[in-house]
Amino acid sequence: MSWIKEISREENEVLKKIYEDAEKRTKEPTANVLKVHSIRPKVLKIHMDLYELIMFGEGKLSRAQREMIGVVVSSANQCPYCVGHHSEALNHVTENKELMEKVARNYLTAKLGEVDLAICDYANKLTKTSYKMIETDIINFRNLGLDDETIFDINQIIAYFNYVNRIVHGLGVELEEGKIEL
Repeated sequence: MSWIKEISREENEVLKKIYEDAEKRTKEPTANVLKVHSIRPKVLKIHMDLYELIMFGEGKLSRAQREMIGVVVSSANQCPYCVGHHSEALNHVTENKELMEKVARNYLTAKLGEVDLAICDYANKLTKTSYKMIETDIINFRNLGLDDETIFDINQIIAYFNYVNRIVHGLGVELEEGKIEL
């Protein structure tokens, strides 16, 4: 599971409700990355609200683009846990296993369109060398027709996955049995 103490759902009614709601939505057992939050259910709730908002909320990015960002960031961070989870989600929304595998291993081989390639390049750069970001990175998005709200959404998804990758790495969250590892 992880390197820190985890509280079972039976020990905390708030936690039990959060887990049940998540399982109802995903139709899967509670993910280990959520269980690691069990000692702070309020943080778990806020984390899940943020995830729901940036991954399923309003905006012009498709579900595939959102999952693609998560996979690219997690791959750049060498986080098999998040690559596994979000590669499965990318495959689910695109029904394209070859695309999923290429994005997970090296998005540059995936033959992406101009906008998706720019999104992946930005995600990779912001993840690996955030100190090198310049205004031109944003201007390039505008030149491709993306508005500032979409650019903001891209940035937030990248930041979110960097946050989660650090939780996974820093607390030793293990990938659930049966999940793919690329």
